[in-house]
Amino acid sequence: MKLGCVALLFSAFFAASCEVAQRQSEGHRTITQVVKLLQDLLGQSKQEGDLERELYAKFKCYCDQNEAGKTGEIASLTREIAILSSDIEELSASSGKLSRQVAKLDKDMAANRATQDKATSIHEKEHREYSEMRGDSEMAIEQLHQAIQTLSDIGADQ
Repeated sequence: MKLGCVALLFSAFFAASCEVAQRQSEGHRTITQVVKLLQDLLGQSKQEGDLERELYAKFKCYCDQNEAGKTGEIASLTREIAILSSDIEELSASSGKLSRQVAKLDKDMAANRATQDKATSIHEKEHREYSEMRGDSEMAIEQLHQAIQTLSDIGADQ
């Protein structure tokens, strides 16, 4: 900004000096115009400087206020991160323990299924044997009834 003002002053001075060379006959009037132009530029530069200082002050105030808030938020979130990290560690340990329990239960279920399958096969075998024996027993009882009937018929004849 200041460099722009200096360039503007330089160009104004150059233009004024060129104008002075062309109008040597007017003399004091040209110098008065250059002085007036330089005074106007100085006033404008002071106004711009005041505006920049005001804007900088507002910006600094904004930064200071936000810095305090952001610092507090960072501290709070840092504490929360530490808490969540410890929770994650606890849950990971718990997850490992539960995984081991699930593996043991899966093994136990497989053993129970094998035992159940063995018991079912024994039960089916015993049921087949019983069914065969029952058929044989019923046939034997029927034959005994017939034998008794035959003997009763023979004994009644005598």
